[in-house]
Amino acid sequence: MNSEEDLSRASSLHAVNANIPRRVSLYSDDAQKLLLISLMLLGGGAIWFAASFYFALQQAHHHEALRREGREAIGRVTRIDGGHQLYVRYTFPFDNADVHGDAKLDYQNDPLLSDGRISYVRVGDQLPIRFLPSDPSVNHPRNWAWWSWWDVIPHLFMLFFSSLGVVGLAYLLRERRLVRKGWVVHGNVTGCAPNRSKFSVDYEFRDENNTLVQGSSDYCEDEQEIGSSILVIYLRNQPKRNDAYPMSTYRAVDV
Repeated sequence: MNSEEDLSRASSLHAVNANIPRRVSLYSDDAQKLLLISLMLLGGGAIWFAASFYFALQQAHHHEALRREGREAIGRVTRIDGGHQLYVRYTFPFDNADVHGDAKLDYQNDPLLSDGRISYVRVGDQLPIRFLPSDPSVNHPRNWAWWSWWDVIPHLFMLFFSSLGVVGLAYLLRERRLVRKGWVVHGNVTGCAPNRSKFSVDYEFRDENNTLVQGSSDYCEDEQEIGSSILVIYLRNQPKRNDAYPMSTYRAVDV
């Protein structure tokens, strides 16, 4: 390579590195889809846990209010709705009217009936109900639990899916930081193999301390010959964070 070509390459790299930190934008459709999915997972998780927190506070408030101010009445089971969770529907009299209520049966191992029997609840059975005279819609069978550990399972599922959103956003932020602040140098291709519609390329380059660093990229658009030159971007304070340049997720918009 002659001196003019060396000068041209050095000038080109100087122009690329002169704009750090770069202005960048999402480039590929896959990156945009990942951002959208990650935001949807995080948004769904935020709504779920906010609603769950509100419901838990409401339940705790009702539980305490019934403990302090509740009165008792004898209710009657009117319906049992099946499924993976059983709901007992009941009515009880108050102020010359029937008040309706419901409670989860699967919270109870052996729910107590009004006469002290321990049995599976049936339609027509009587239940001791505790309710608020000021708001009889706040009611619950006496001595029945308000929640069970089975309630935690949906939250664990939502936590898992929300964590996928966190992982996706963390990946995009890492990619964005690399494109914005990374230093671009020339490297040498050490290996290349097809990767679906792209190519996986292995390379090596020397950082600013002249240390030889190994790297790879799974999303190169063009096949590279072993020994050929390739542009590499890396973080100067963390050279192992590197990728082929330009990257597949973000692109600089002012270079």
